[in-house]
Amino acid sequence: MDDLDEDLIEEIPPRVIRFPPVEYNGTTVADITLQPLTIEMIMAAQKQGNEIAQATHLIQRSAGIPPQLVAKLSPKVLEVASRYFARFLPVDPPAAGALPPRA
Repeated sequence: MDDLDEDLIEEIPPRVIRFPPVEYNGTTVADITLQPLTIEMIMAAQKQGNEIAQATHLIQRSAGIPPQLVAKLSPKVLEVASRYFARFLPVDPPAAGALPPRA
């Protein structure tokens, strides 16, 4: 009998964020739905600079909305979205596949 460790990855459901309505391009928007992230999305966001630019990029990509709409959203949306995105990110460097420094 093999004593292999096994990891079961559970699906993280999409997240709806509701907020006071904002006008964009002639329509009223009162919510967005964030879809689960992919590694590709995370890697693209890392190239965006600071943490706010990275989070706004992830909102844009995961909700499928233009950057002009993201810019109109409340910073509170950014905060809630960032908590959702944190579920997809490694907790520490070893979890990300980085090797510990040599002694």
